[in-house]
Amino acid sequence: MSDYPEIAARFARNTAGHQMVVLHEDGLYRHLKFLNPEHGSIGSFQLITWPYNLVIKAGWTFHFDINATEDMFDLFRRTAPTGQINPGYWSEKVRAGREEVEGYDPDRLKWEIATTIAQWMRDDLDIRAEKHGKKLGFTQRELNARPGLRKELARQVRQEWRAANRQLRKAVDEHFFSDFADYNIEYESEARRALSDFSFRPEGDDSEFPHYFADWHEWRVKGYTPGFLHCCFAIRQGIDLWDAARKQVAA
Repeated sequence: MSDYPEIAARFARNTAGHQMVVLHEDGLYRHLKFLNPEHGSIGSFQLITWPYNLVIKAGWTFHFDINATEDMFDLFRRTAPTGQINPGYWSEKVRAGREEVEGYDPDRLKWEIATTIAQWMRDDLDIRAEKHGKKLGFTQRELNARPGLRKELARQVRQEWRAANRQLRKAVDEHFFSDFADYNIEYESEARRALSDFSFRPEGDDSEFPHYFADWHEWRVKGYTPGFLHCCFAIRQGIDLWDAARKQVAA
């Protein structure tokens, strides 16, 4: 199963019925075109190779090179199973088109936000339990030494904690994801502005600082672009079709 199921499924649909056309073949000098004859150029792509180099043209163009591998088909065969891709390693070999390899990914941003909120709430429950315990007269040493006590205290404050949790999640949803939000986080500049502007303190919260995304500059919100992943699948499919054709000739 692919690590990029949506891209893989879209690629499979767009390239169903593809056949290989050899435009040029002279040893490692190859120019191959792959297309569905019924669809013409729609969804077609080309592979061009010469010693230590491979160019993929599929609406996007990427030029790969590596001095250690004369036949670039061998590089892609060795570094990913049939039908699979290895964008992490392959991206390191891109010589031209690097600006198209990675781009802002809203789904990564959503994952970072969700992860941060979950951590906030874990910390908040622990803080509320500790404050409750001190109000009941327990010392810090007792709280630290008795895990069962902290668990019971957490149970006692869970209702108010859940209310604060709902407030926080509602505030985040309205700020980032609501149809009436002031930001469109599908765009990186808007997402950065939204992160910078967010600040929220649940009702009844007497902590020193409100919730805000202090470390968002360190988040990894970029991923491989759909275009680069499409080209990776195209390279792998093209090599598989080439190998199948060579086996058929040999038989």
